[in-house]
Amino acid sequence: MNGRFKNAAVALSDTNLTAVYTVPTNFTAIVKDIFLTNVDGSSAVDATLKYTDTSASATFSLLSTKSIAADDFLRIEDANIILEEGDILKAQAGAANDLEVIVFVEELYKPQG
Repeated sequence: MNGRFKNAAVALSDTNLTAVYTVPTNFTAIVKDIFLTNVDGSSAVDATLKYTDTSASATFSLLSTKSIAADDFLRIEDANIILEEGDILKAQAGAANDLEVIVFVEELYKPQG
């Protein structure tokens, strides 16, 4: 399998569960690192991280309402979360415009045939 490295990022402008990264067709992805950054200078924010396994039609929690202090971040390093084609990594903030999420991913191409 040929690999390529990608980053995906989102600034959460509301408190809805929001897609950060979706595995493209014909790929498997390994999520290497995740940064959840509180950009609010005065208040903590709760962060939630989930992934949807589309083949099982199910969503699972990776991190649930974890408080991140003002102007601080949480790094999940060496995560090695394996996602398959169509799976979705999602994030949610407890307050709008307070949380940014960046993921670093290795995508592995799976040729069809």
